[in-house]
Amino acid sequence: MKQNIIDVINSLGENDELYSVGEVDPSKIVEAAETLGVKFAKDFVEYTQKFGSISVGSMELCGIDDEWNCSTVDQTQEMRELYPNFPKDCYVIENLGIDDAVAVQKSDGKVYQFAEGYEELEFLADSLGEYLLAGNEKRDERSEFWKSQSN
Repeated sequence: MKQNIIDVINSLGENDELYSVGEVDPSKIVEAAETLGVKFAKDFVEYTQKFGSISVGSMELCGIDDEWNCSTVDQTQEMRELYPNFPKDCYVIENLGIDDAVAVQKSDGKVYQFAEGYEELEFLADSLGEYLLAGNEKRDERSEFWKSQSN
């Protein structure tokens, strides 16, 4: 069952302090998508319009932000420069902080993990909300997996 992305993000703020850039003008979201040559998923547009980008607990979710580390545009452009095989139909939603692995989203809303050296994207969730609800437990599992791969 798909949940409203705004409700999901607000629920994250119940247990940890939620920081956000704040509301973003829709024209900036359109401009970001055009810059990257992608179509943002509906839930990503809703999230960025309401929050810009967020930080909650150990997660910094990229979005429309002037700060490089939280900017979907900057993070995606860097991945494209570093890795020629970075999928052109994806945009970065979270830098996972291990071996340049990132969580990416496609226009259909599905979330994957990209890491250099792996032939295919690893499926993570059907939507941004589902990805966020998976929470820190999934993040810890992925961190342990990538640490084991790099040894």
